[in-house]
Amino acid sequence: MPELEIQHAKLTELKDDLSDVMPGGKTLTVQFNPESLKLSYANQIKEQPNASGGGGGHGGNQSQGSAARQFVGTGTTKLAVQLWFDVAAATSAPFIVDDVRRITAQVLYFIKPKPAAAGARDTSQRTPPGLRFSWGNFLFDGIVESVEESVEFFSAKGEALRASVTLNMIQQEILVPAFSGDGAVPGSRPLWPAGGGQSLQALQDAAKAAGAAPGGGGSGASPGGGLGAGAGFSAGLSAGVSVGASVGVGAGLGLSTGAAFQGGASWQSVALANGIENPRAMPPGQLIDLSATKPRIVSG
Repeated sequence: MPELEIQHAKLTELKDDLSDVMPGGKTLTVQFNPESLKLSYANQIKEQPNASGGGGGHGGNQSQGSAARQFVGTGTTKLAVQLWFDVAAATSAPFIVDDVRRITAQVLYFIKPKPAAAGARDTSQRTPPGLRFSWGNFLFDGIVESVEESVEFFSAKGEALRASVTLNMIQQEILVPAFSGDGAVPGSRPLWPAGGGQSLQALQDAAKAAGAAPGGGGSGASPGGGLGAGAGFSAGLSAGVSVGASVGVGAGLGLSTGAAFQGGASWQSVALANGIENPRAMPPGQLIDLSATKPRIVSG
């Protein structure tokens, strides 16, 4: 299979007002991406007793002991993420060190309050650095509310080798995800699942019939069961928030060695570009980029 370019999550120091990245500020790329992200949204609610005796008209029902509620402020958004660091499994800098706490100390930097700026009226006022957690299209700006560190593994010399850090961030605002475009899937270079025994030429014909020929984008159900109920692809960010993807296709997939795209790439080029070792029997769950003609080369 072609090598995939993995996006790693990153911690970036922001200015105190969270308006922009701090020039010359601290940054840390995580060693292992988190398994999940958890977002919590909350409004600030102030309870007010109901002065009316009958309970009708305004607020809550006094006869039943309920109280009127009033929303105050703009609310909060919290992010909880668990990061793992393991210097025993490190293969690149800066994680090749003798003690994992050298790495986790860089995470703790973002919770330690900074001294008041020069010329501040109240020199005793200290604030933690602003922090941006970014991972691909996911971005969260805020400050660190709390950190939990757990050392999991030690060397014979007593050096800490593996640790998990649970980072809890907060933003004094309800943050609603904003995206550009309509988010249509599969997009301009679709990945097409094939049903059991379906040839590459039949898959191309099904894509064209659905109005999404290779390189043309779009999506749709194919005739003859090419993209039937037994095949599907979903990926996204759940309300939890859990990042993941699930893929399902038919039990088998065959690529006809005599099939070739009309005006497109040959089956040999498509098989090579998709990393298919056996074009006659592809593994269940594999998706095909019908518009690919060259293997993807990842450098760096």
